[in-house]
Amino acid sequence: MATDQPLESVFETALDDTDGDEVSVGELMDKFGHRSFGPFFLVMGLITVVPPIGGIPGLPAIVSIIILLFSVQMLMGMNRVWLPSKIEQMSLSKDKIETAHDKLSGVLGEIDRFVTDRLEWAAGRTARYAAAVLVSLMALALIPLELVPFAVAIPGWAISMIGLALMARDGAVMLAAFAVAATAIFVLIAYGPFGF
Repeated sequence: MATDQPLESVFETALDDTDGDEVSVGELMDKFGHRSFGPFFLVMGLITVVPPIGGIPGLPAIVSIIILLFSVQMLMGMNRVWLPSKIEQMSLSKDKIETAHDKLSGVLGEIDRFVTDRLEWAAGRTARYAAAVLVSLMALALIPLELVPFAVAIPGWAISMIGLALMARDGAVMLAAFAVAATAIFVLIAYGPFGF
């Protein structure tokens, strides 16, 4: 799979690397391997960032639990995301995937211009483990930061950026995500309900 267009390649893999007219969720997870954690973190993080969804009371806590289910799997060294068999057996038609690709290709292409396979040391095995730890911490931070106006967006961005870095193997984005996570920790300590 090409890494110079990490987001576009999600659709390309689904369309080109599977047989038949439908693609199961399990097949996609097998194709992406350890990189399958990336899309989940990207989407879950964005849910807390995009208004007004991120401001719905109680939603950050629910998102936090879902993210932890995935980050713990990554910490355990699993090669790809584990999902219940009923979900893995769900299928998407290639026609619908192609339609989604056509509608989103412009936006995804713009994002892909800024990410690439670089700074491998910051996106390798050790960095992925550190990212899993950080995503877990950011997920836990979502709960108390829900009490601080707009604050959940900070760990949300960090989680999304880590997801993007995992998909693209982009060490620069990973380092930027660590910096955003540090900001989230500062906000939690300084302004959170347990702040000093």
